[in-house]
Amino acid sequence: MSLITFRSSTQGSVIMFGDNAKQLLAAMALPESGEMTTAELTAKIALLKAAIDADKTHNAIVWPEEPDDDIDQEQPIIIHFSQRAAPMLQLMERCLAAAETIRWPA
Repeated sequence: MSLITFRSSTQGSVIMFGDNAKQLLAAMALPESGEMTTAELTAKIALLKAAIDADKTHNAIVWPEEPDDDIDQEQPIIIHFSQRAAPMLQLMERCLAAAETIRWPA
């Protein structure tokens, strides 16, 4: 299983599993390897927010009330796109504010 790291020189990085990163990149119409410049970030943030909102509409996030309960431990934990995309959205917003480019390899 591959990992993709989205990097900014001063604002940090986000590491994702390859399949999850490809889903995120597809939602923003970006290639598997490249960069997002400051000029592109506003539009890409809007696309990502729309994808997150659509995912939240279709996949409500339900947190167990008592995570120590034996029943909850037997249930699979499902992490939805909206949850996986949140760190990337934060990185993009920080990079927009700092006029920073985000780069990632394939």
